[in-house]
Amino acid sequence: MPVADRLIIHFDGERAAWLDDRGALARGTPADAASAAGERPAVVLLPSEQILLTTVRLPPIRQARRRLQAARYALEDRLVSRVDSLHFALAARAGTDGETAVAVVDETLLRDHLDRLEEAGLDVLQLTADALTLPAPAEDQWQVLALDERVLARTDVRHAFAAEAGLWPALAAGGTPPARVLLHADSEAAAETAAAIDVEPKPAIDRKIFDGPDAALIWLLANVDLQHAINLRQGAFARTSAMQAWWQPFKITAGLAAAWLIVAIAARGIESWQLGSRIDGLEATTESAFRDAFPDVQTINDVRVQAEQRIRELRGSGGSGGVFALLQAIAEVTGDAGDIRIQSLQYRDGAVYLNLRGENVQALESLRAGFARQPATRLSVESADAAADGVQIRARVSGAEA
Repeated sequence: MPVADRLIIHFDGERAAWLDDRGALARGTPADAASAAGERPAVVLLPSEQILLTTVRLPPIRQARRRLQAARYALEDRLVSRVDSLHFALAARAGTDGETAVAVVDETLLRDHLDRLEEAGLDVLQLTADALTLPAPAEDQWQVLALDERVLARTDVRHAFAAEAGLWPALAAGGTPPARVLLHADSEAAAETAAAIDVEPKPAIDRKIFDGPDAALIWLLANVDLQHAINLRQGAFARTSAMQAWWQPFKITAGLAAAWLIVAIAARGIESWQLGSRIDGLEATTESAFRDAFPDVQTINDVRVQAEQRIRELRGSGGSGGVFALLQAIAEVTGDAGDIRIQSLQYRDGAVYLNLRGENVQALESLRAGFARQPATRLSVESADAAADGVQIRARVSGAEA
């Protein structure tokens, strides 16, 4: 998804900051940010001081849930807090050294942040550490931003950290010094603090001084690099839950029912009002609603007759078949499987066509086994493409007699 289709928000736990349509900095509550986002999903940058960014070597496990569990065990001895109070999120793939980047955050803190954002009306697509969204530095360079008594540093594409300005010199000296530091700061004083890296040999410092914290934050929001950012919305915080997947088919069914209601009301209006000057407008409204509800119909001769016919097809004979029975079967199978997510579905010619995403190839077998227990339905797998991060499945579900 292009960055322009998302709203990038910096959220410190209380206030949000984002760029408006003109590129100017806006600040406000999460509700203000939701109003600015409109229909766009949000990518939210959190203070990196709240998040531990490290790496871990994992066994060759493909299933996301098991990889997260393995990371918990591997990092348990390195962490002060109990692992059951922490949330873990992994990078999409391991680096060339075999190490996988991992983000660790207090689970209660993350839940509080996410609840506040979603209750304000934001569709949070991604939560990530702000330091890891600084522009990726070249080899043997650090990208550093001194902002609001904080110093953010990205030391390579997978590693980053942040600290209070007073702690920065000591923390920076503990790492492998780079040959060059690309330093951005909101003031000369902040730049002097960030440049005070007590290492030998001292790195070359390329400085850019902004006119205050707002200008520095604008630079951060306008130049976010999300390619290697770790999305904290994994595991229990994943954006689409199994329950949402269960209800998704019924949302579409409800939409069809609502569209039919519009058609019926419009048709009744035509019968009741027989006023020549309004008939054309009402007919146009009716036809538009009908086409919204049944986009596959090419020719409309009689809206009422055709709409009733299509609704009968959706209901199926005797009320036991049709789209409602198929959606019920699909919801039961995918809900029981747990590792299958519905990406899209379409009903046409008496069958439901599905695009599904499974965590691994076993998801396909779970799907087949689930429909084998649904004697009134038939599953036809049209394609299944396996990859390292899961399996993409295209399938057709119809009644057993079809």
